[in-house]
Amino acid sequence: GGTMKEVTYKDAGVDLSRYDTLVGHVVGKLGGSIKGARQGLFAGAVELGRAGRGNLLVSSIDGVGTKVRVASAAGRHSGIGRDIVAHCVNDILAVGARPVAFLDYIGFSKLDASVFKQVISGIARECRRHDIALIGGETAEMPGVYRDGEYDLVGCIIGVAGKRDVLDGSRIRRGDLVIGLPSNGLHTNGYSLAREVLIRRRKMSLDARPDGLRTSLGRALLKPHISYFGEVYPLIERRLLKGVAHVTGGGIPGNLSRILPGRCDARLRSGLWRVPPIFELIRRKGPVKRDEMFRVFNMGLGMLLVAARAAVPEIMRNTKSAVIVGEIVQGGGAVTIE
Repeated sequence: GGTMKEVTYKDAGVDLSRYDTLVGHVVGKLGGSIKGARQGLFAGAVELGRAGRGNLLVSSIDGVGTKVRVASAAGRHSGIGRDIVAHCVNDILAVGARPVAFLDYIGFSKLDASVFKQVISGIARECRRHDIALIGGETAEMPGVYRDGEYDLVGCIIGVAGKRDVLDGSRIRRGDLVIGLPSNGLHTNGYSLAREVLIRRRKMSLDARPDGLRTSLGRALLKPHISYFGEVYPLIERRLLKGVAHVTGGGIPGNLSRILPGRCDARLRSGLWRVPPIFELIRRKGPVKRDEMFRVFNMGLGMLLVAARAAVPEIMRNTKSAVIVGEIVQGGGAVTIE
């Protein structure tokens, strides 16, 4: 209400631009990547040599972030295990790989057996669903590093991609279309800002049912991170896609720009897809600027596919919920959302 100062991700303690400058330092130290592969893709890859017969080993590591704080407040943890697997599956899917193995790390201030069992059972269930071997893990107790009653969950996924299936966006050309696959909410990104706005500033209860939401606030915030493997991998195998972006931290512009060749821009029209009501709630209650919303959240699109126009009818026939959301035009690597 009134003229409250707009809230940013930085206000909630997350500074994306500072993070971007630090990433530059790390990239220089990375080795063993595919010859000529661009850094900054969604997963790293290494050639298996003679043993792999033209396959690449693809790997990615990620955490579920502060979504665990919402899970702790709600006392529901099995979804968090599912989230970390789905997130990692999507990251290697974005470079054309299918998952084969998974490892997890859980750090507690003090090990909580009930939470631990819920999280691990969620991980194991989602691994089985994707036919992934859960091959190891690490559980740490670090009082003083993590807050009491909280934990940190990280997953490392290992996958395989055929050399000819690897997607890096380099074949994207102007005239290609951008297809969006819907998200069901925040997935695993932007929780620091969502919590800052809804819980810290507006003192909303997780049991509340705010206007526009079909469920309680807690349920809306804990909706599972969708895995797009079942829909997208068959399209990769049939070579129908030129690029895939998993929309995580950095939102639609930040993630789609990662796969654009330098001479292309992506132009999206925001009216073409449904934005889940949780985002409108955060924007209104912040208030949070529209650009900041798009920079922090997926805003209703969990994955973006880029394909030649000729391939689009077949893609649309083979995906349940895909929507054409924009096109590739000439430019310099930028993403605009009109």
